[in-house]
Amino acid sequence: MILDHPIVNKYMFFPRSTTVEPSLFVEVEDARIACYLRQPFPDAGTILYFNGNGELASEYATDSANLFLDMGVNVCFVEYRGYGLSTGVPTLINMLGDGEKIVQTLGIAPEKLMVFGRSLGSLYAIELVHRIPQIAGLVLESAIANLRESFSLRIAMKELQPPEAELEKEINTYFNLQQKLKSYAGHLLVLHAQQDQVLTRSHADRLHTWTGGNNKRLVVFPNGSHNSILFANLQSYLQELKEFLQRVGVTNNI
Repeated sequence: MILDHPIVNKYMFFPRSTTVEPSLFVEVEDARIACYLRQPFPDAGTILYFNGNGELASEYATDSANLFLDMGVNVCFVEYRGYGLSTGVPTLINMLGDGEKIVQTLGIAPEKLMVFGRSLGSLYAIELVHRIPQIAGLVLESAIANLRESFSLRIAMKELQPPEAELEKEINTYFNLQQKLKSYAGHLLVLHAQQDQVLTRSHADRLHTWTGGNNKRLVVFPNGSHNSILFANLQSYLQELKEFLQRVGVTNNI
């Protein structure tokens, strides 16, 4: 596979180690995925969070969990293969089924589940709602609409120089995000920074348009950029997320 080639991995993924012990490990084929689960609300839904490729789930679990818990929702941060205390090697294609296995292991009903994909994590969030369309809601933050437009992938392709037809076939087979979103009719919230220079605002516009359901909202924040969208717009960002969770009906109503 071109998209799982080591040269692609070199530019797409930036795994680091951690000493933060996970809540549980999920077995997926030839790897163990570390998950950080905070579940204080038995009757509330759970956010399954896929972070960016330069981040760690353990850092979110340590630094950001309370942002979600304060809204009355449980949260589970997923570490990618090879990141933190997860085993295995991260590659674009081989991780596509990991989210589904995590949902099965957690035993959370899709109707009580929210999937959150930030940056590269949006690929795996979209894949999950495509595989389990009964999932209640999807949040895409600083997300990617077309893998071909990823700066990291463009750099990798310059070095690898694969046959164009083969590359296009793989992307259409595994990362046709328009087609995958078309079949998802659940609630959608798209969050993007107007000044995002990594993934321009057009990505958010396309993702919002492509989703099949009518319960969707696009929010473009005036401040911040790709990696500062949350804290540059903290109050309005959290308010949008809180209202979305309430509309979906997954909060503890606190």
